[in-house]
Amino acid sequence: MQNSPEDSGVVVMVPGGSSAPIQTFPASGAGGGIANGQPLTFGSGSDVPAAPSSGTFTAPPMPSQPSGIPSGGGLAADEQLDGPVLALLTSAQQLQGSGDLNGAASSLERAQRIAPREPQVLYRLAEVRLAQGDAAQAEQFARRGLSYASGRPALQASLWDLIAQARERQGDPAGAAQAREQARVNL
Repeated sequence: MQNSPEDSGVVVMVPGGSSAPIQTFPASGAGGGIANGQPLTFGSGSDVPAAPSSGTFTAPPMPSQPSGIPSGGGLAADEQLDGPVLALLTSAQQLQGSGDLNGAASSLERAQRIAPREPQVLYRLAEVRLAQGDAAQAEQFARRGLSYASGRPALQASLWDLIAQARERQGDPAGAAQAREQARVNL
């Protein structure tokens, strides 16, 4: 693939060895980008763009969020995660599921750099830190997530539950009980 000076698009890759096509999107304001601003489709293992039959490429439907993220009936349109953050959350979930907590934390830290105020990223980061045995940092991430989760009661309740778990592990049963009460209030 040749890169032109105006080719500053974003490539979204979903981990897991899928044979689904990879889609690139020209960056906004790139002056038309490659193929006159149309997304390019690459088949797995191919360096040559496939010609879209209808002029545009429709990606296969992606879940609104990876499982493991608290869900209050799905995300509203203004709460949808963008491709790179969703891909990193999915990668982190897979790594955590296979026992690679450091890899999961690394993916989540990258997601946090992209979307520093996304409470779902902070929730997952708190969850991984708790699994790594760092209850104090888990509580910090969960509390920060709460500051950005207004209007999302199910996510708030899940964050309060993580805070309760972190406080228990830090030897604060009274603080854990208070956090559990907050979790019930938010549901």
